[in-house]
Amino acid sequence: MKIFILILVILILYLSLKKKEQYSLFLTQYKKELLLPVIAPFSLFIVDKLDIYKRFPKLSGNVHQKMITLRGVRNSQTFTKIHFSKVVTIATISILVLSMIFVSQAEKDYTLLLFAAFMMCLILYMQFKELDTKVKKRKEQILIELPEFVNKIILLVNAGETVQGAINKSVYQNLNRIYDSPLYYELNETMNKLQSNASFEDAMKDFSQRCGVQEVSVLTTTIMMNYRKGGTQLADSLKDLSKSLWEKRKTITKIKGEEASSKMIFPMIFIFGAILIIIIYPALSMF
Repeated sequence: MKIFILILVILILYLSLKKKEQYSLFLTQYKKELLLPVIAPFSLFIVDKLDIYKRFPKLSGNVHQKMITLRGVRNSQTFTKIHFSKVVTIATISILVLSMIFVSQAEKDYTLLLFAAFMMCLILYMQFKELDTKVKKRKEQILIELPEFVNKIILLVNAGETVQGAINKSVYQNLNRIYDSPLYYELNETMNKLQSNASFEDAMKDFSQRCGVQEVSVLTTTIMMNYRKGGTQLADSLKDLSKSLWEKRKTITKIKGEEASSKMIFPMIFIFGAILIIIIYPALSMF
């Protein structure tokens, strides 16, 4: 087992040094995104060598689809690769730790080893589960911001502005936070496409696909159906949609509030238990 650990450490160091030049540009560009950049060349090499897209098409396809939602089509493949490199890094470090635990035991007690193996599997599982959480949070953030955006469009259209002009003004007002807001980030991308002479219909369709939220699809469909009519008819259609979006926002806010309350239960129980011990202990020590 000691020989195995030594071989694994040498292999990690050797490939990390040898492949550093090959991945130098990638490492420079995405250093903040990578886990343990020192051994990242080793992890990236393993990902490329295993050809994960072909060997695990269902798993890689699932991760890639989530990366399209989170990072956009252009960066999705790169961030899928980064995600799997993190998985390789965690798995490698975990194998090293498990091996060291096994070697360090004078009497071979497999309880600790099994617990460590379980923790490794749990950490790897959480890496994939984290993507679901990020996708969910992104969708919730879009749904929370969407009603206000629709109301802005209604006001600007009623004031005589075109839909495209209304969207452009709304994005311009929020330029300082487009990287913190998935909705305005995607709207900014849409405006950039329109400035590159893309048709309004294609830009709206791409916007809807990138957001990946049903309510955004309903919004873009409503806009496209009334785009050429404009004026009062478009504003009335958006008002009807706005009501349902505000209801959706209220529901999400309520759920988030309930989740926050449930998270507070365990700390409160712990604090109550600690206070109880502090009060009871002096009385018990007298007996």
